[in-house]
Amino acid sequence: METTSKPQAGFGLWRLIRTVGSGMVGLRGRAAHAQDAPSLSPVHLIITAVVFMLIFVATMVTIATLVVSK
Repeated sequence: METTSKPQAGFGLWRLIRTVGSGMVGLRGRAAHAQDAPSLSPVHLIITAVVFMLIFVATMVTIATLVVSK
């Protein structure tokens, strides 16, 4: 017997951040994806991913600058 879960209303910022973060790291399970996929907004997903990438690049540049300056 297969159970199906209904998409949850109000996806929420924290769930969106968790979805993008786990996707970037590659630790997202199939069950979590199947549960969240119906409620994902492509626009919100892209904006969150771009923000994550900008934060990552800024962090790497800062670390590299600190290491090279010493």
